[in-house]
Amino acid sequence: MNLVLYNSSLILPHGIERGGVIVEDGRLARVFADDNRSAGLGGPESIDLKGAYLAPGLIDIHIHGSAGVDVQATDEAGLAKLSEFLLCEGVTGYFPTFVPASDREYTGALASVVAYTRQQDDSAATPRARILGVHFEGPFVNENRCGALNSEHFRSYDGDVRSIELFTHDNGSSNIARLMTLAPEVSGGIELIRELTRSGVRVFIGHSQAEPDTLDQAAEAGSRHITHFPNALDPLHHRTPGAVAWGLTRNDVTIDCIADLHHVHPLMLRLMHQSKGADRMALISDAIKPAGLGDGEFSVWDETITVTNGRTSLAREPGTIAGSVITMRDALKNIVDLGIPIFDAVHMASGLPARVAGIDSEYGSIEEGKRADLIAFDNDHRITLVVVGGRRQTF
Repeated sequence: MNLVLYNSSLILPHGIERGGVIVEDGRLARVFADDNRSAGLGGPESIDLKGAYLAPGLIDIHIHGSAGVDVQATDEAGLAKLSEFLLCEGVTGYFPTFVPASDREYTGALASVVAYTRQQDDSAATPRARILGVHFEGPFVNENRCGALNSEHFRSYDGDVRSIELFTHDNGSSNIARLMTLAPEVSGGIELIRELTRSGVRVFIGHSQAEPDTLDQAAEAGSRHITHFPNALDPLHHRTPGAVAWGLTRNDVTIDCIADLHHVHPLMLRLMHQSKGADRMALISDAIKPAGLGDGEFSVWDETITVTNGRTSLAREPGTIAGSVITMRDALKNIVDLGIPIFDAVHMASGLPARVAGIDSEYGSIEEGKRADLIAFDNDHRITLVVVGGRRQTF
């Protein structure tokens, strides 16, 4: 089905322009300026966006669940429910994120994801957010920076590649990208980064107490991105700068952050943006099962987690934040409300996540030839239209 979207504020890789797009066979066949939009009209379906922003769909590379669904403890029906919820929030692609678990639990969760991705179909009557890969948060992380992760299943690497096959093999689906957050200082950590990178896994740094020398080795081995910066890292100190100073000062290192205004103070978010810029600072949700359900008490990862005024807390360790209950749309709005330009915010929520996940040849920007995964939203960040693989849904 062909689709024409016009009269929009197009958020393009180089800036914002008035114009529109022509979609053919699920791809962006043409991006046009307002002055020649009439050349693209008259197709089977043309939509006047009336000046709304038209942006690439949001991509969440770190999400544990939402809408009552835990990605690690659900089936295909649960993933479908989650995907429908995320689409309404402007997310067109996401990476279910697994916390440390036993091999049996990992295998079961992966099987559900693979089964679901096999039946993802752009021709479906009702579009949904697509699963683009999986993200393993751990298990090769530091016990002293575990945050809300349960250390029972933490591991080190003994150099035997067979011990990491669970994280490197595609389980029958070559379309699933792999991400892993690890602490490079764990035993065998640098060798692990090299081996994972060789096998095609994108390796991120997180839940770590690594010193700059070790982090330099990690970067050389292939890991140049930091997960939910600066959470679960040693705090910045003028005599022990650690991963925070290292991440802020290295131009070849990217970071992502949780902009729920609970995990990171607004002033720190501004500092991070000032230091890294939109091309090196991504947004994630780090959302957990209660996201979208309001305040209350919930069972997540065999833990009791309370949500009060949008802030999560572990019952066993009151004050310890345990993931977020925001969506990527919330993160986008929060960042813009801090004074960061909408162009930067969209890149942080789509283009950069796609790049660090290694999927930017298909996703993350409005460019001819790429997949037609798009969102339209107004000045209040309300989603008015979503397109996935050329299939649209209005709200």
